[in-house]
Amino acid sequence: MTKKGLIGLALGCALALSAQAHQVWMEREGDVIKAYFGHWSHDLMEEKGKAFDNVKLDQFLPEGSFKKSERLQNHVRFDLSKVGDTAIIEAMPVRKSKLTNKATQYTFLAREGRREVKSLTILDLVPEKAGGDTFTVMFDGKPLPRVDVTLYAPHKWSKTFKSNDEGKITILTPWKGMYLAEVNHTDENKGVMGDQEYDERVYIYTLVFKTEKGIDWNLKP
Repeated sequence: MTKKGLIGLALGCALALSAQAHQVWMEREGDVIKAYFGHWSHDLMEEKGKAFDNVKLDQFLPEGSFKKSERLQNHVRFDLSKVGDTAIIEAMPVRKSKLTNKATQYTFLAREGRREVKSLTILDLVPEKAGGDTFTVMFDGKPLPRVDVTLYAPHKWSKTFKSNDEGKITILTPWKGMYLAEVNHTDENKGVMGDQEYDERVYIYTLVFKTEKGIDWNLKP
């Protein structure tokens, strides 16, 4: 392969990794949910005219839980009609790697809230009790053992926890404010989405919740 070809391949791989590294997450303000696409820990919210145009952010759960939605510059706003945990699913088109020739389907999942002790999406962090710090990592209705869960604190400090053989983890939430937990899981079963066949399906999941008690922190000196 020529030097130009190698550079092009490397750039293509970098772009693919960049897209994979994105997250979908939701933030609640009263009876409003805002759904974002970007990197929560880097305060990056993609905007119109850029990568934000590649996502719809319209598969909102539970069904019938919002009155209206509006697509704004860097998020989709949902005015809620019901109180409770919410979730959103964003299934991306199948992409084939030029390097491995493997077809992968990426699905972004996001949940806001730990009020309900039930799964909302195929991959989920289900609290043992409402508002608790112990969760079960669930995939397709079953606990998912020995999987990494990365937790980001309000000031973007992060720590990775690993679920035990029963899929359970207990996280630490010492600071007051908003937390985001991320779980990634690859399902290596082949399948079809629409008319596109894939070799694997990668799920990128986030859970956002707030704590009202804890240590106050301030990023300013």
